[in-house]
Amino acid sequence: MIKKGLFQGLLGVMLTASLGRIQFNGHDETWYCLPMENVIAQAESKGFTEEWWIRADGCRMYSHYIVCAGNYRVHPYGSIVETSRGEGIVLDTGSFAKTNPEAIDIATVWEKGE
Repeated sequence: MIKKGLFQGLLGVMLTASLGRIQFNGHDETWYCLPMENVIAQAESKGFTEEWWIRADGCRMYSHYIVCAGNYRVHPYGSIVETSRGEGIVLDTGSFAKTNPEAIDIATVWEKGE
C-alpha cells in the first residue's frame, strides 16, 4: 500500500532541487542542505536513537522518516508530517518559521542549481 503523502507526491508536484519551493498539502515546502551535526546531537540528547542516513534521492533520513524543519508551535519537535516525498519528522527549525509558520523545509544533500 502506498502512503497518502507519497501517493500525492507521485501524482502531483514533488519537491526537487530545481523546483526549490512547491505548495503541498496546504503549505509551502522547500529544501535545505546544511551540516546536520547539531540536529543529530539535539535529537540524540532527546532520546532519538534510530539510524541517520541519506536516501538515494538525496533526502536526509532518520529511521524511515525524512528529516524536516518546521515551526515548533505548529509542528512540535518530533512530530510526523506529510511531505511530497513521504513522511517526515520535524527535528529542526529555521528563520523561515517566523514568517511562514506552516512551511516545511526538507533536509537534503542537494546543491543549488541541480
